[in-house]
Amino acid sequence: MTGKVISLGQVIVDLTMNVDAVPRAGEDVFAGNVQMQVGASFNTLYAVRRMGVKAFHAGVIGTGPWASQILQTLENQGIQHIGKRDAVRDSGFCVALTDANAERTFISTRGAEAYGSVDAFDSVNPEKQDVVHVSGYTLVHRTADALLAFVKRTTEHREFTAVFDPSPMIATVDDDVFRTMLAYRPIWSCNECEATLIAQRLAALDNGNSCDCKVSQDIVQEIENANVNEETVAWLCDRLRSPVIVRVGADGAWLAIPGDEALRIPGFPMKAVDTNGAGDCHAGVLCALLCEGVPLEDAVRCANAASALAVTRSGPATCPDRKEVERLLGRVF
Repeated sequence: MTGKVISLGQVIVDLTMNVDAVPRAGEDVFAGNVQMQVGASFNTLYAVRRMGVKAFHAGVIGTGPWASQILQTLENQGIQHIGKRDAVRDSGFCVALTDANAERTFISTRGAEAYGSVDAFDSVNPEKQDVVHVSGYTLVHRTADALLAFVKRTTEHREFTAVFDPSPMIATVDDDVFRTMLAYRPIWSCNECEATLIAQRLAALDNGNSCDCKVSQDIVQEIENANVNEETVAWLCDRLRSPVIVRVGADGAWLAIPGDEALRIPGFPMKAVDTNGAGDCHAGVLCALLCEGVPLEDAVRCANAASALAVTRSGPATCPDRKEVERLLGRVF
């Protein structure tokens, strides 16, 4: 049976615009291609739906104009909201700037999605074939208490698959929270920058052991020098005790699974127009295919193809449909 993807992340509204360069302090610039679109975890769930898999959003949605746009967009895309509503706050929004090099810069606000109560995810009960997508952004808001409660409740007898997108926020979570996510042993899916942050956190845990500490410092230096390779990814996998995926842009992604050798799954080089949402596209396709029982290596390969097509289009939610991905891969999956 095909499962469903459940997101415990946040859905907010993105105000996206293109600039030649991110302005310096006091500078005034004009932007082009200005759009207002629902984003954040919606981008991941949109990718799930583009693969033809059921998608559910369990995060908190507020009350107000931003929330209304979110609810309408979820309905239009066939994504069911199963989370709580906040009758007091509106949902948050984010200003996303994409420069001439297709790099993006975000300025985000906190809305209802960030203020969930500790019981926010109590009604979420995934089945064996489901995939739960967790965002590191949740861990730096009040809703973190709800996420940690869910993790605690489902750790011992978990049969479903958990995919964790640590996000840049993994650098700011406290040690106890970081250790909790280590113990949960999800699939870690990150980019090179996030891999560096994870390595730094892992190295910090090794400070009490001089031997491990020296090895950790060497590995962190390798990753910081943009040298994500078989050795560094294998080290991450060993320390995380979980599968780890490190996206490396046009070069594809590295995959390491405990007990197996790390391998690089090739990408599909394209001329990038907008990288905003490419990681979300990758994560959504990955989650969707895992719901269908596709092996992790094949799921990563398909996600590489989808995200390669996504960066050729403007906007945060640009995942291609399944047939487009299959044409690029040259086979049906």
